[in-house]
Amino acid sequence: MNHTRIAAEAIRFRISTIRRPLVSSETVDVETLANNAVLSPDPRVAQALRVLAAAWDQAGFDPDEMVKPWKAEHVEHLKGRPELIDAIDMIVRAASGATAAA
Repeated sequence: MNHTRIAAEAIRFRISTIRRPLVSSETVDVETLANNAVLSPDPRVAQALRVLAAAWDQAGFDPDEMVKPWKAEHVEHLKGRPELIDAIDMIVRAASGATAAA
């Protein structure tokens, strides 16, 4: 599983929950953010990715779809699970912190 691709889709999902025009995935370099998150030395990023992967698996979703733009059914599942939003927020925080430090 490509952790950077999972992080990118998680970041895209989180951006989609923020009201435009504050931010959009068209104005943010999602790929760089995802790469920075995965390369972060913070062990909570790896834990967040594991939490997402486990929830994805438990929901019966195809693992190959985790690295592609998430479908409505995926998003609805995530929105109903605050611990998954927290995991995604951890990825976003790590990405933002690493990007700001660069």
